[in-house]
Amino acid sequence: MSADVIRFAGVCKRYPMGETIVNALVDASFTIREGDFVSILGPSGSGKSTLMHLLGFLDSPTSGEILFEDRPIAEISPDQRARIRAEKIGFVFQAFNLLPRMDVFANTRLPLTYHPRPPADAAARIWNALELVDMKNRAHHRPGQLSGGQRQRVAIARALVNEPRILLADEPTGNLDSRTAATILDLFTELNRQGRTIVLVTHDPKIAAYSRRQIHVMDGRIIRDDA
Repeated sequence: MSADVIRFAGVCKRYPMGETIVNALVDASFTIREGDFVSILGPSGSGKSTLMHLLGFLDSPTSGEILFEDRPIAEISPDQRARIRAEKIGFVFQAFNLLPRMDVFANTRLPLTYHPRPPADAAARIWNALELVDMKNRAHHRPGQLSGGQRQRVAIARALVNEPRILLADEPTGNLDSRTAATILDLFTELNRQGRTIVLVTHDPKIAAYSRRQIHVMDGRIIRDDA
C-alpha cells in the first residue's frame, strides 16, 4: 500500500465576518497517498481554495487535525512548516507568477535560492526540471517571449525543481485556451505516471476528469470522494 502524504481528520475552518462566523470548511476527512492524482472539484465559494491553503500549510485549521508524513502539523513550528513548503511541496498557480526580468533558467532556480541549504546539484536539478516540461531550449528566454502554455510549463518546472513530495496546482489552466490547457493536463498526467503525487484544484469537471480521483466540495463540505 502507498504511504500517506497528507491526512485530514475532521478538519474545520471558520472565519469571522463581522458578527457572523463563516464555515469555509466543515469536518473534512481524507487522505492523499504517494502517487495519487486527485482533483478537488467545486464551484466558486465551495471551499476548495480554503482546502488548498490548508493542504499547502498556508493556513491552519480552526479544529481537527492535519498530518504530513504521519506528523501532526499542529506540532510543527512556523519555521519548520515554511521549510516543508520549500522542500516538499511544489505550488503551481493560475497566474504563473514568473518574474518578468528573469529568464526561464533563473525563474526555475528561485525555490533553490530560498532553500536553507541550496543543494550541490542545483544546476542539474534546474536542467532536469526544464527537461521534464520540455523547456530546455527556452532556458534563456524571458517570460514575455513565451506563450501562455510555455509560461505555465516554466511554472511547473519551478515547482518541481526541489523534487517535492507533492505538487499542488490551483486552477493551473485557468488562463489558457482549451488546446493549450489540454497539453498542460497531459503533462500532469505524465508526471503522475512517473510517480509524482498531484492535487489539482478546479471548478471544471472536464479538467477534473484527467485525475484518477475526484473530491467534490460544496458549501464547505466534502460531498463525494471517489477514492
